[in-house]
Amino acid sequence: MIHMRTIILPGVPLPASAICLGTALHGSTIADDDAFALLDIFVERGGNFLDTAHIYAAWLPNGHGQSERAIGAWLRSRGSRASTVIATKGGHPSWTAVPQARLRPEDIASDLTESCERLGTDVIDLYWLHRDDPAVPVDEILDALQRLIASGRIRAIGASNW
Repeated sequence: MIHMRTIILPGVPLPASAICLGTALHGSTIADDDAFALLDIFVERGGNFLDTAHIYAAWLPNGHGQSERAIGAWLRSRGSRASTVIATKGGHPSWTAVPQARLRPEDIASDLTESCERLGTDVIDLYWLHRDDPAVPVDEILDALQRLIASGRIRAIGASNW
C-alpha cells in the first residue's frame, strides 16, 4: 500500500486519508463494477475516506440513494467498514418537490436512518448537513446533532454548501 498523509477528525477513531474520494455518481452513471474498481484503486493508493450523500444521484431516474447503496455494497464485499472513514450528508431538500429546507430534527434523523441502512452501518463517522435552513433555529439543529452523537449514531459533524 502507498502511504498517504492522514488527518485526525475529532471524534473519529480512525485517521482519515488527507484525500477524500467523492462518490456522487457511484452506482448510477458509474456502474457498480466500475465504482468498485475505483474504490479499490483509491484504497490501494492509501485512501480510506469516502464522501457520499443521502441525495446523491436523485437528479437521475431511479438514482436517489444509489451512491450510498454502492458504497455499502462495496464495504460489505470487501469487509472494509472498520478501515474506512465514511462521510455522508443529509438535510438536502427533495430533488423533485419545490425546494424547501429540511433541517428539522425529524428530517435529520430520517435522512441519517436511511443513509445508515443504505451504507450498511450503524454509525457515520462524519455527518454533514447539506443545506442551511434559516427558518430552523441553530440551537434546534445542533441539539438534534448532539443527541445523535450521544446516541452513537454519528461521530463528528460538519456543514456543506451553507
